[in-house]
Amino acid sequence: MFRFKQFSIEDSGATMKVGTDAVLLGALALSGNVAPALPRPRRILDIGTGCGILALMMAQRFADATVDAIDIDGQTTAVAAANFGRSPWGQRMKAANIDLQHFAERHIAEQQPPYDLIISNPPYFANSLKNSDPRRTMARHSDNSLDLEQMLRLAAAMLTADGILAIIIPAENAANAASSATQYGLQCVSSTGIANHIADAPKRSILHFARRANAPDGTRYATVALRNADNSYSDEYKTLMQPFLL
Repeated sequence: MFRFKQFSIEDSGATMKVGTDAVLLGALALSGNVAPALPRPRRILDIGTGCGILALMMAQRFADATVDAIDIDGQTTAVAAANFGRSPWGQRMKAANIDLQHFAERHIAEQQPPYDLIISNPPYFANSLKNSDPRRTMARHSDNSLDLEQMLRLAAAMLTADGILAIIIPAENAANAASSATQYGLQCVSSTGIANHIADAPKRSILHFARRANAPDGTRYATVALRNADNSYSDEYKTLMQPFLL
């Protein structure tokens, strides 16, 4: 059991455990120092929720928002739903065992309200060495389920006019993701590199996409280092985590 300031997470049985990538994305999504000033979201979708950590962080940060969370793995979805039910925000949260393709098709066909924020820590180990656990392989390898191109296309179809898609991916894939998004009417409005240490090159990038018609000019670039040269946590990291970590 992982204990945060306002909620607890049980990740046993979930394909995706509590991890640094998801926690960083949850802390930085729509954060004023990395993303343009935007309205507070009222409807949020978490794609590939795993144990539910991102969805719970969004529910904590945005007290007026409803949060839908989807995952392709049934056991994982049950774990997320149980975590939601134990939280202070369970009445605003819903977990569904469904893949993004079918979820988006149903969402569009039923003309459901679009989302102000879509967030995801997506699978990104395409064509790499597979895990011996087939459930974890499905969760982490995009060649088995959802690839980034699909996510960009389907997310664009479910966003409000001023909605935002926020994801975390390997830094070496950020430029290609920003370029690919343009064909779906999206523009990368901020790209934040995440470095393990202050002198390191970023290993991950947190990207915010907006509809091109409503996006500000250009892309805002930033870097966040998790640790100082002496391996202590950086002040920036501690400030980001302060609302969540004990």
